[in-house]
Amino acid sequence: MNAWGLSTEGGARADGLAVLTDHQRAVLRCLARGLADHEIARVLAVTQRQVGVVVGEILRALNLRDRMAAVVYAHEIGMIRLPVPYGV
Repeated sequence: MNAWGLSTEGGARADGLAVLTDHQRAVLRCLARGLADHEIARVLAVTQRQVGVVVGEILRALNLRDRMAAVVYAHEIGMIRLPVPYGV
């Protein structure tokens, strides 16, 4: 990964997910879908503070710089698939 926490040559590798717990992967999936902390908290039935703590754990575990890098990482490894906009 480069200094921005984004993958370089060959795309991101999914094996980094092995270091995450199921709960951390659920939070990362929600982040990648664009949910805010309060929305993630509601979806996962935890507190907003707990979401923030878990996001920090994810960033450290995956050696990512920030939330945006985590979102890009999740998309690059194919963790979620967003629909292609109509007309593209």
